[in-house]
Amino acid sequence: MSKADEMLEELGYKNVRQTEYWIVYKGKEKDIDFSLRYKTIEVENGMESKNITMQELQAINEKCKELGWI
Repeated sequence: MSKADEMLEELGYKNVRQTEYWIVYKGKEKDIDFSLRYKTIEVENGMESKNITMQELQAINEKCKELGWI
């Protein structure tokens, strides 16, 4: 398990899908989706955008580093 995966797990997220196009983490109130094809990130609850905490931002940044995006 990567450092980002551990950080997200500590925040209550589970890796529920990993394909050649997406990595999806599901939380209690929102999902964090990494588009591997477009190198973008979506944070949402259904069709609604959601705010993120500083801890979530740190975990997202760590995942981006692991993916080689930054």
